[in-house]
Amino acid sequence: MAISPPGDLVLDVVRAADPAKVREAHRNLLEKSAEGAQTAFDLAAGRPIGASVQAVDGDSVPQSYREFEAMVLQTFIKSMLPEDATNTFGEGTAGDMWKGMMAEQLGRAVAEGGGVGIARQLAEDAKRAQAAAQSAEAAGGDINFASRLVQQIQMDILRDTAAGAEGAAALQDGRSST
Repeated sequence: MAISPPGDLVLDVVRAADPAKVREAHRNLLEKSAEGAQTAFDLAAGRPIGASVQAVDGDSVPQSYREFEAMVLQTFIKSMLPEDATNTFGEGTAGDMWKGMMAEQLGRAVAEGGGVGIARQLAEDAKRAQAAAQSAEAAGGDINFASRLVQQIQMDILRDTAAGAEGAAALQDGRSST
């Protein structure tokens, strides 16, 4: 039994439509495509056309942290996308690529729009670590002071233990020889 798919449904609808409205819709599509795909995303996001996405705290967060957050968000978004959406993304490797590209763009857009706080937290942690390193350097340049102090105490305990063991062995040798 052979399957005969219907003709191009879109062309059938266009043929049935009013030619004047078809020409106007075609002209509108061409104008919108000249503006770029960003307009469609702006409309979908509920923002006025032409409004740009601004980072919440643009200068205080380095771009590398924003890119890292975009990568993390991409992974989250990709895991949330449906597995069996072959009608949307296609099948096989091509479908997986389209799905990955969509997740990448969505993750990047969310990160550039302020993200979920990963980039901001990383920037704050880096500032704190830098401030701690500067204060340790100002206090004498000894960043690993606590680590060396613990090692010194351990060495003292080992010496005392070894000296105690040698003394006990010498005492035992003295008793056994008498």
